[in-house]
Amino acid sequence: MKTPFLCLLLLFPVLGIAQDHYSITGKVEQLEDGSKLFLVYNSDGVSYVDSTETKAGHFAFKGRLSYPIYSALYLNKNPYVTKLQPREKLDYFRFYLEAADIVMNAKDSLKNIVLSGSKLNLENEEFQRMKKGLDGKFDALNKEFSKLPVEQQKDSVLFAHFVDREKLLMDENYSTHLAFAKKHPNSYLSVISLSFVASQEKFAEAVESAFERLSPGLKESPLGRIIPLQLASLAKTKIGEIAPDLTLKSPGGKTIKISDFLGKYLLIDFWASWCGPCRAENPNLVEAYKKYHDNGFEILGISLDDAARKEAWIKAIKEDKLPWSQVSDLGGWDSIAAKLYGINSIPASFLLGPDGKIIARNLRGEDLQNKLKTIFTLQAIK
Repeated sequence: MKTPFLCLLLLFPVLGIAQDHYSITGKVEQLEDGSKLFLVYNSDGVSYVDSTETKAGHFAFKGRLSYPIYSALYLNKNPYVTKLQPREKLDYFRFYLEAADIVMNAKDSLKNIVLSGSKLNLENEEFQRMKKGLDGKFDALNKEFSKLPVEQQKDSVLFAHFVDREKLLMDENYSTHLAFAKKHPNSYLSVISLSFVASQEKFAEAVESAFERLSPGLKESPLGRIIPLQLASLAKTKIGEIAPDLTLKSPGGKTIKISDFLGKYLLIDFWASWCGPCRAENPNLVEAYKKYHDNGFEILGISLDDAARKEAWIKAIKEDKLPWSQVSDLGGWDSIAAKLYGINSIPASFLLGPDGKIIARNLRGEDLQNKLKTIFTLQAIK
């Protein structure tokens, strides 16, 4: 969910299972012959696109999947390839693609598709009903903030108040995911939900309990095997712990490790090109970098952009004039870095000392500037 305060994980991560066949057959009665449909999804950092043309409103897709994946069906334009024009409206439908014979029907628009033949999408409909009221609360908070005068929106105390309120709503969100997982121990969405909540320390015990109730097949799935690692990451990313090392690549393909920065004060910055609050924070990071880089301060940007947005990531680096190292595995929210560090919202950051230990988390704005000022003032005295 994108809000003025944080960019939060909205879509479920993917879940790995054995590769199997899927089929989609559909009819949208009012589609003209030759209308083009694009089936788009991202998997393991790779963007996949299939397309077909309609005849008498009918269309079909076939393929194989390694796991259920959140997908989109677009009419006449793939927005990841062809940029939308100002005020252009796109007709689309989002759903879970799984190894099943999926049937889609609508009279006039993709947005009005009624889907059948997919147990996973029926379960997702139930989950959406469970959190419908919560979505309304998020929307109301957004609208309340947007109605404030710009001066009040920039007030740090007031802004922090809205962030705190949003975090309370996120706790409700995590509780909803847990409730669904407890109710459906054999559902693919349950392991997905538990993966979403697993990085939240206050819910760790509940996640562990719900995870134990999952069917053996779900526990042994690729995402299921990650959940215990996520629970372990809660201890590994506490202040005072050595930051977990990982290796990722820059936009140009250069391999960079967190341990490469030992001996420096390092800010690990999780962000993405599409994250408004992240982009708004970048000028503050640039200021801090220019002020303290010569004293031994470094930044490593870790992008949660996916493969389809690689060019947008590169463009954002240039537009925001970010001079420090940037890396990503282009896995989006399913990035191994996000899993390892328990990231469910961005911007998120970890400040490391020269010994690689975490000394602070999620410093933004003046808090980051004040922390760095203290560090390097004391260093100068020594």
